[in-house]
Amino acid sequence: MQTMRRLLLPLVAVVVLMVAMPGVSRADDGWGGVDCSTSPGNPRCTVEVGYTGGGKGSHGGDGGSVSCTIGGQTVECNNAFGWLGSDGCYYGKDSGGFLPTNEWIRTCIDPATDETLSVSTVILDQPPAALAVLTQRAVDSLEIPTPVIASNPKFTATQVVWVPVWWWVQPGSWQTQTASASAGGLTITAKAVPEKITWDAGDGTAARVCEGPGTPWTPSAGMDAESPDCGHTYTVPSGGGGYTVRAVATWAISWSGGGFTGTEPAITTATTANVTVTQQRSVMSG
Repeated sequence: MQTMRRLLLPLVAVVVLMVAMPGVSRADDGWGGVDCSTSPGNPRCTVEVGYTGGGKGSHGGDGGSVSCTIGGQTVECNNAFGWLGSDGCYYGKDSGGFLPTNEWIRTCIDPATDETLSVSTVILDQPPAALAVLTQRAVDSLEIPTPVIASNPKFTATQVVWVPVWWWVQPGSWQTQTASASAGGLTITAKAVPEKITWDAGDGTAARVCEGPGTPWTPSAGMDAESPDCGHTYTVPSGGGGYTVRAVATWAISWSGGGFTGTEPAITTATTANVTVTQQRSVMSG
């Protein structure tokens, strides 16, 4: 089975402290007398998060580690307050697990005195920077197959106008895929779930979206029956060039671990097949 492995993104996140801690002047925080609210591009205001690990981190984690610095000085990536964010604050969850997925408890600490400066509840579109590196490692390790497609009449057979075509995806390429990455005692598991498949018949008609792999044809259905969920009927011969059938599978991506959960943008994989469609009806077998 062909598989498509997502290219690993750079495992170093470099973010800038764009938000000044409430009521605190960065000139007094021990990071070199720089006010990061007015000089966000200063190197001393940069949060860097890196991930190192052995192997590609798929299917069980790879025992890696996350390292964090602010202005080049090493800081904790995670502690009792949560995971280091792009603004130098820490983001965690409540012990009861009542906060929704995208809500976090934000705790800002003065790095010079360890004094807690503020605590608030905020909404994040993405996990905090230190945790995001680990989740991205797990997601990037997913190996997602291209759909292995089948049809009746077969793609290799000459098809005939007005004869229903059944399309489906072979079961082996329509299964949930998982991969993991580990660091600091935390394992994040990413999951890719096949969600739908979009078929383009290649004849200029609208694409067909199927909420599932489709139903395999069986002889008991007969040659004139339409697929109950995923198929097409050609009405125009293809001519000498034939039609290109394209099947695009959409995978829902999510991750979880250590009480944290989240989702990532969907991933698509695709495959094609060429078919010839004629006007004259002939006797065909499945």
